[in-house]
Amino acid sequence: MIITSQGFGHFTSGINNQDFGIESEKMLLILDGCSAAKYAESGTRLFAQLFSRREEWDNLEKFEDNVKGVFDDLISLLEKYYPVREQLEKDFIMENLLFTIIACFDTEDSYVVKLFGDGYVVAQNKKGLLSYLRFSYGKCPPYFAYKYCDLPGLSFSDYGFKTFTFSKESFKNVIIATDGIMPIARGDIKGIDTGLTTANAPLITMDIRDNRTNFNDDVTIGMFGGKK
Repeated sequence: MIITSQGFGHFTSGINNQDFGIESEKMLLILDGCSAAKYAESGTRLFAQLFSRREEWDNLEKFEDNVKGVFDDLISLLEKYYPVREQLEKDFIMENLLFTIIACFDTEDSYVVKLFGDGYVVAQNKKGLLSYLRFSYGKCPPYFAYKYCDLPGLSFSDYGFKTFTFSKESFKNVIIATDGIMPIARGDIKGIDTGLTTANAPLITMDIRDNRTNFNDDVTIGMFGGKK
């Protein structure tokens, strides 16, 4: 299941929720649009729609190739509208395609997370206890789209997905989330761990709404199973 909520800071600034997510029985995919990118909201949704139409889009072994394939197709399609490469990079890629990519796969014996950018991985052990793993790069996180741009002082051409494997012998569930989950991770929202440990979507949604002003940024949470 995927739970998403607009950040209060975005609400007061008139910015729509820039996060987006899709799911299947064996895969969760969430995207966190860059707030500085003018059309990041459109980019996350466009990417997710096209990604979900790739052959075996939720196949772990094909995931990274599928991500690259969507970016390649999008940029190839738009090149005719931006004949000058600098314009393509500045006016389309940098304004639409800057977003964190986090995927979690439910395999036979493990949970596998693929991450490109910043965000959280929340591991639940067999006793139900949660560990919040934060990945942060400050004001300049890596985005997959940077591979298609010539950026002075920034080089992500060799940067790849981070991969994490959690054995089901040790972990009951693995949750992925955008960095908007920070108020939960640092303990500002009391009692919400109950919703996370039981994968209770209505309870989590209610807790987020009741504490809406604590969430400056959009928050999106992906988890397998539970109550929708």
